[in-house]
Amino acid sequence: MIRPVLVAVAVFGLSGTRGQAAAQTPTSAAQASVRAACMSSIRSLCSAEAISGDRSSVRACLIKNLDKATAECQSAVKAAARSVQD
Repeated sequence: MIRPVLVAVAVFGLSGTRGQAAAQTPTSAAQASVRAACMSSIRSLCSAEAISGDRSSVRACLIKNLDKATAECQSAVKAAARSVQD
């Protein structure tokens, strides 16, 4: 199972000063791939958060509902998270 912080990093390319996540930001290509693969899942599972424009709410919602996301989204998130772990 992929830890939520790695999912958040993979999905949104978080950066900052919090632990390893800041040092292990996925590439722009990986971030774009996850965004493209997950857009339909975000629209269906997290529409209220997406409409609000609050990225942290969208991130939290997608992490919470990743098991309900499309197979394409789940695969993209897992691949990006693995790239961060390596």
